Amino acid sequence: MVQEAVHAVKEAEAQAEEILREAQEQSEELVAKAKEEAREIREKAAAQAKEQEVLRMQAAKDSGDKILEEAAAEAQKEADALKALAAREEAKAVQAVTSELI
Repeated sequence: MVQEAVHAVKEAEAQAEEILREAQEQSEELVAKAKEEAREIREKAAAQAKEQEVLRMQAAKDSGDKILEEAAAEAQKEADALKALAAREEAKAVQAVTSELI
């Protein structure tokens, strides 16, 4: 009877040790899995942030290009207006000089 009790205790201890070992293994696997998932999330977030930054940079470049085009068009309009004004003033000056000479 004592031997049976000792045997039962040893068996229970062995089962408890096995349960603890399995729990430790599961715990380690869960921690490793959580670390891997966290790494993947960080990588995806970094990739998304980089992609968004590229899109923002392209939008800024496009906006800058559009502003430059508009400024160039406006400058060309002003230059054309100044040329037209200069041509009119030149014609007036020529006419004034010729009328003085005649």
